[in-house]
This record gives sequence, structure tokens and C-alpha cells, in this order.
Amino acid sequence: QVGWLVQMTPGAQALGETEQRFLDETTRALSLAAVGAALLAVIVGGALSWQITRPMRALTHAAHDLAGGRLGQQVPVQGAREMAALAGAFNRMSRDLAQGEAVRRRMAADIAHELRTPVSVLRGHLEAMLDGVYPLDAEHLAVAYDRTIHLARLVDDLRLLTRAEAGQLPLEKEQIAPADLVTRALDSFAPLALDAAVTLEREIAPGLPDLLGDADRLQQVLGNLLTNALRHTPAGGRIAVRVSRTGGAVRFAVTNNGEPLTSEQAAQVFTPFWRAEDARARDQGGSGLGLAISQQLVTLHGGHIWVEPGGDETAFIFEVPGAA
Repeated sequence: QVGWLVQMTPGAQALGETEQRFLDETTRALSLAAVGAALLAVIVGGALSWQITRPMRALTHAAHDLAGGRLGQQVPVQGAREMAALAGAFNRMSRDLAQGEAVRRRMAADIAHELRTPVSVLRGHLEAMLDGVYPLDAEHLAVAYDRTIHLARLVDDLRLLTRAEAGQLPLEKEQIAPADLVTRALDSFAPLALDAAVTLEREIAPGLPDLLGDADRLQQVLGNLLTNALRHTPAGGRIAVRVSRTGGAVRFAVTNNGEPLTSEQAAQVFTPFWRAEDARARDQGGSGLGLAISQQLVTLHGGHIWVEPGGDETAFIFEVPGAA
């Protein structure tokens, strides 16, 4: 026996054709679904890739602009959390670089302006004396000498500020009594206050801790604040120096009455060469560096300084940590 011969009925033949047609249709549907899924995956993947890489492309272009000297470039903060954090950090860095460059340019222009005025006066007087327009006497030589003193003071202030900002200013630290520090400062300014008809007041709290710092540098801070207060206090006004304890630090406050600072002016007082009244301050010989130097000196002592305008008074306050 080698096999069987079976004759299929018409019903069985119809069932086989239906199954085959079903298999064919299923295969075709699966093939179409596979092609559609592949196309959809390509489209969605391209869209996601473009969405993900768009912040990176913007960041790359901004970085190229920044490298080319176009500071201050900002990029949209978007995308995934990590990308948004990177964009935010880039924006802050770019903004800080732009602000730093603006400060550098402004300071260079201010230095040139500050040097040009005394140099022009000095040159004019010397040329006039050489040409015989002015007599070569003590009066005209004194004007030239005064300009050289102003130049020397300006150069010394610039050098001090630069070293303090770079943290290269050495401090000769020792135990300092805050009361002695204030007494020395007020005693040295007493004649100037008397000539200006300004009253000096002091208020020193008892039991203050000693300070560990450079007495000359802290004296310089108080001197700069008193000079600034004396310059802006009208005749008949008063300047008060108050010393108190706050936690483990000692707080010094120099307050003067007169025309108060605005909030915009208060935000600029520690900027080098900034003056509330530019023309008058120049005539009085201020270099515009005293408060900036004071800020750096206080920072070197581990403290901080700020200004509090209010009413008809302005208070410059700084705190220095007490000796451990």
C-alpha cells in the first residue's frame, strides 16, 4: 500500500479556498502594517531627534558667537531637564561675561578720564611757565605739585584696589579693640568736622569682642566712610558712628544726615569711580575709589559691607567677625 486516494467534496474544497484567501489577506495586512509602522517610526524618530537636538544646535551657535567676542548671547531654556539646566548655566555665564566686559571697558574709560584731567592741568601750567605766560614762582609750582600729588594718590588707590580684588594684599593681623579703632578714627577727623561745622557722635556698646585683623586697613575703611560722610553732610549736620555686637561679629555703622541716596544710587555706591554728584566730587578731589577699596578690605577680613538709605539719613554698615 503506497497511499490513499480521497475525493474531496465541494464543501471541503470551498473551505480550503477560504482558508487560503484568509491567509493571503492576513499576510498582506501584516505587511502593510509593518511598512506603516516603519514609516511612522521614522517620522516620529526624526521629529523627536529634531526636538531633542534643537536646543543643542542653538547652544552650539551661541557658543560660537561667544567665542567670536559677541558676549551676552542668550538661548531658550527648553528641552529635557538636563538640557534646560545646561542652557540656564550658559545664559548666566554669558550674561556675567558681558557684564564683566562692560565693567572693564567702563573702568578703563574712567581711569583714562581721571588721569587726563590732572595731567592736562599739570601740562598746561608747565607749558605756561616754560613759555613765560606764568611766572616761575611758588604759587604756580604749587598748582603743578598738587596735581602730581593727586596723580600719585590715584595710582596708589588703583594699585591697592587691584591687589585687594586679586586677594594679593597682605594683612598684618593682630588683636584689635573696636573701641580703640573708632576712637582713633574720630579723633583724626575731629578738626575736619570742626571746620565743616559738622557734629561727630559715637555710640559704642559695652562688652564688644576683639577683632583679629589689620588695624591700619580697618582704620582705612573707617576713614573712607567718614570722608564720604563728611563730603555729603551739610553744615550743621551730624555724623554718628555706632558700634555694636551681632552674633559673633562686630557691626560698625557710619550714619550722616543730608540728602539721602536713591535706591538706584545705593546699588552703585561701591562701583569704582562712581559718584552721586560727579562734578562736585571731582572738584573736591575724590577719586571715586574709596568705597570700592573699603568693600574689598572688609571682604579680605571675612566681613561684608552695605548701605542703607532711608529718610534724610544714609548709613554705611560693615561687619567683621570677632576674634575666636
